[in-house]
Amino acid sequence: MKNEYYTFNDVFLIPQLTDCTSRSALDTSTTIGNISLGVPVISANMDTVTGPKMASEIRAVGGVGALHRFNTVSEAVSDYNAVVDSGHDCFVSVGVGEEDFQRAAQLYRAGARNFIVDIAHGHSTMMRHTLNILRNTYGSEIYIVAGNVATPEAVRDLAEWGADCIKVGIGGGSCCSTRVITGHGVPMFTCLLECCQIADTLGVKIIADGGIRTSGDIAKALTAGADYVMLGSLLAGTDESPGETVQTSTGPAKVFRGMASTAAMVDRNNRSRADMPVGEGVRTLIPTKGSIKTIIRDLKSGLQSSMSYMNAHNISEIPVVAKWGVQTAAGNYEGTPHILQGDK
Repeated sequence: MKNEYYTFNDVFLIPQLTDCTSRSALDTSTTIGNISLGVPVISANMDTVTGPKMASEIRAVGGVGALHRFNTVSEAVSDYNAVVDSGHDCFVSVGVGEEDFQRAAQLYRAGARNFIVDIAHGHSTMMRHTLNILRNTYGSEIYIVAGNVATPEAVRDLAEWGADCIKVGIGGGSCCSTRVITGHGVPMFTCLLECCQIADTLGVKIIADGGIRTSGDIAKALTAGADYVMLGSLLAGTDESPGETVQTSTGPAKVFRGMASTAAMVDRNNRSRADMPVGEGVRTLIPTKGSIKTIIRDLKSGLQSSMSYMNAHNISEIPVVAKWGVQTAAGNYEGTPHILQGDK
């Protein structure tokens, strides 16, 4: 058993000799299933992050959206059709209940071929049952992302059960309280190192889901072996995220919440708080940020800059050429613009 597990702030990337002459020329493109991406970014399948507007706009700027599953089947189909009508494709989400097979069937009939089987603890017999049914029903016609998990054993099992791509990360999201409530979860950088190593041998892809706050974190996730990153809080509060803008004492804002938060469970189950299990997420207000166009542009530019420091010409080279080390809390502090924190 390892004694220490690291998250993104615990590690740093080491600059290397580079022959890159233009950061903007470095290639951040990739594919997931039959979808070509300009950046390896997926918007989170959360009801305060990805609706049809987000899914359409993020495709226009090079990423891909993942529609959430916390609505009726007819609403899910309507949302998917709205994305298709805009000229784009996206991922659609289902759970592991018997009713989710009807959701999958209706979405498939509408034309959806890219699915996420989405539960908090993906290493479960319910996940195995769902993956087996979906794969036996639709075969290779559909591309399946499954998660979330946090161990190489889980990656192996989900791959054997039929997943093409696995979402890795438990307890690392900015509005997730799973580690506080349950004590479970694995710090993201080490989690990815271990999970991606087994994924490579099995030929499945990995999405880093949770803990991504900066373009530097994206570079570190790809260094650890992830193929894509899923973004929640970074895209919350944007023009394209679902929800009404509310006025606060500090300015306009939008709600952002974990899908296992008490507030989210109350809304989707139409029950009182007293009837709900303890939540594993929080609800907050995110100041409005404008369009995701600027955010994705800046994340791509930052990733390209990171690639130039490590001499990676495309993202597939990142885990091969990147070098990293472990730093102290003081080292992490040194690497921030600390004059803004009162340093003299």
